[in-house]
Amino acid sequence: MRGTVVHSLLAWVAVIGTTGGCNLSDQTGGGEFSFDLRTSFLVSSNDAQWQPSPPYGVPYIVCRGPDGMVTDCCHPQPGMTAVDCQEYPLGCDDNGVCALAFDYDVVTEINLTSDVPMLYNRRSLVVSQATLPAIDTGVTGGGTSYLRAASLYVAPQGVVSSRDAGVVFLTGIPIEPAAHVDLAEGSQAVLSAFLVDFKTPFSLIFSSHVVVESVLPPGAVATITVQGKVNARF
Repeated sequence: MRGTVVHSLLAWVAVIGTTGGCNLSDQTGGGEFSFDLRTSFLVSSNDAQWQPSPPYGVPYIVCRGPDGMVTDCCHPQPGMTAVDCQEYPLGCDDNGVCALAFDYDVVTEINLTSDVPMLYNRRSLVVSQATLPAIDTGVTGGGTSYLRAASLYVAPQGVVSSRDAGVVFLTGIPIEPAAHVDLAEGSQAVLSAFLVDFKTPFSLIFSSHVVVESVLPPGAVATITVQGKVNARF
């Protein structure tokens, strides 16, 4: 977890393979083939790891501009309950109101050998090329209003945070029902290296910034999907 942030869980479900994430039926001559790489992440306020808001909720107080009532969200106006910001880190958000905010990383392991049948059946061969130039993303559900920013990273197996060594930014994920995004400049070569070395698992990291400006209703859920077609050849 990074920054001054609430405790969130973005539980993830990676679906790659015969459950709809992988289609290898378009194999062509010359050892060329393609498959869909699909991963989804679930953001849920019901998760046990979601850090609760202060007991009386996040005080909705203007903290910036001519209408600002306080400059320190941890010590609101007289008569209002002070907040222990060591336990509930509050700050003035981009909307100029007090908010509880957090960054949270979810790491999922991608194992192409076990998840892609064609690669498993030909694991003695060498993939000479594999590219994923762009991805399609989707963010849906009632919890989307709490998401302010999201990014996707790739990293070696065993990495637990987007701040760790070896992590490479792939692309930003728009907080929209559907979007098509290109990979960041230079990241394609890095991702391709992981895809070519398909017998070695690697990690995808979904990193999100979440902001809670008031009492969070129970059951706030957002689903983030990421998918793209990998073009490769033996």
